[in-house]
Amino acid sequence: MSQTRVFITVIGFLVTFAWLLVPELKASPAVLWPSVLAVGLAFVTRDIYLSLFLGAFSGALLLHGGNPWTAFHDLLIGRLISSLMDRWNISVLIFTLMMGGFAEVLTRNGGMTALSQRVMGQSRSPRRAGLGAYLMGWLVFFDGLASSVLVGKSMRPIADRAGLSREKLSFIVDSTSAPVAGLSLLSTWVAYEMSVIRQGLTNTGDAVLADAVAPFSWLVLSLPFRFYNWFMLLLVFLLIWFMRDWGPMLAAEKASRLKPRLADDSTAEAAIGSHSALALVPLAALVLGVFGGLFISGGGLQQTFTFANLVEAMGKADAAAVFVLATALATAVALAMTALWRCAPSGPEPRESGTHAFLHGMQQMFLPTLILVFAWMLNSVIKELGAANYLVALLGDRLPSAWLPALVFVLASIISFSTGTSWGTMAIVMPLAIPLAVKFTAFQAGMTESPILVATVGAVLAGAVFGDHCSPISDTTIVSAFSSDCEVMAHVRTQLPYALTAAAIATFLGYLPAGYGISPGWLLGAGAVVCWLLVRYRGKKAG
Repeated sequence: MSQTRVFITVIGFLVTFAWLLVPELKASPAVLWPSVLAVGLAFVTRDIYLSLFLGAFSGALLLHGGNPWTAFHDLLIGRLISSLMDRWNISVLIFTLMMGGFAEVLTRNGGMTALSQRVMGQSRSPRRAGLGAYLMGWLVFFDGLASSVLVGKSMRPIADRAGLSREKLSFIVDSTSAPVAGLSLLSTWVAYEMSVIRQGLTNTGDAVLADAVAPFSWLVLSLPFRFYNWFMLLLVFLLIWFMRDWGPMLAAEKASRLKPRLADDSTAEAAIGSHSALALVPLAALVLGVFGGLFISGGGLQQTFTFANLVEAMGKADAAAVFVLATALATAVALAMTALWRCAPSGPEPRESGTHAFLHGMQQMFLPTLILVFAWMLNSVIKELGAANYLVALLGDRLPSAWLPALVFVLASIISFSTGTSWGTMAIVMPLAIPLAVKFTAFQAGMTESPILVATVGAVLAGAVFGDHCSPISDTTIVSAFSSDCEVMAHVRTQLPYALTAAAIATFLGYLPAGYGISPGWLLGAGAVVCWLLVRYRGKKAG
């Protein structure tokens, strides 16, 4: 960090001690300080790890009267160790690490590259190249970062051959990474999303509600309210289908048509001797393992098979354990197929073992999992301080409840864009947003889910995706640019107008009307029409 950022960080942290002078600390704005400090430092430092840790440490200081040693001891022993001993939390960590390894195996065995070549063939159509990248983004639904790597690397030679600009390719890759992973019920995100929803329910202070509501069911119910994800994905498809653009992307596409790049087929070497089945079969095993495991674990075999019973069973299932087991099963299938294929006479020359690739993929997921750990520590201290209760009391009589989903989406979008992380945003916003929504809607266990409540959950998750998708400091943004061989800021500059367009439509045609009880189906339809009109009449063809 620069000296200015270091100075601001130190001053911000020292302000914590000033809050100790406030009488009745837990009845004052001091209870919000750990969250405010975490968000503020994230804006300034662009370092979500440091921000979350200092936010948690400041909360521990407030709880222990400013004694640094007692606060540090409580943070590490009382909160860090206890969070890692929690069965749910450790299952989330194992699942996340294993999914990273699974994705790396599919990359190293050439299955994903072979799949992309099978889809595209030798086509030189920019539209088909764009649609191929778009489809590949949907196929790699299980992790945003993995999608950024797999799709960018495998589709770059095809895009170059078709004359599709690197900016357009990186835009498609990025826009089908976090938005798709955020919608997928089978991804590295799911366990963590359920974790923060569960934390928000716990922070309501209603033990009955926290035990009665299944986080997975709310995850499913919030899908229609992920307006940003849906509008962004639709916008990308329409831009490809009509081959129209505007703003900086139009200029990039015109330049690419005038001076096309020579295709670099070096990335295709990974597919030599490989087959698309090396990716398709393990992915099918993962899908079947998760859905089958959730259904069986939730008691689905004891009920008549209907869609309602399927959702109910999945909501009651031990989801964290199912994700771990299903990922282990899919990884075993991928490793076995990789080993057998390389032992075959027609198989590729062995470059490295599948086990080595799996361990390398797990290693790459280490830093992202630290966000989980720091987020759990921060949530632990803000819960004990009673931040959610204070915020509910502060805003309960001042904020129109109908505005809550829109305001939460805007807040989550600002935080995620400034920090470049969706997980950190969820960790900060969700534990505060759910108690507010429960208070405003007077929601209780046993009641039918409130549209405002579910829309608020969807707003947090969608707002978190916004920054992860388009922030210049987001890992998926950077990786999408690098894997597509595009300069990072050129990628950000060309895709940001589209991201802001989708966010505006989500706010004004999604979350605001949803707060007044309008069905998400009607809102999705209205937003789709606006997206079509924008692309059809504002966009122009590159040539």
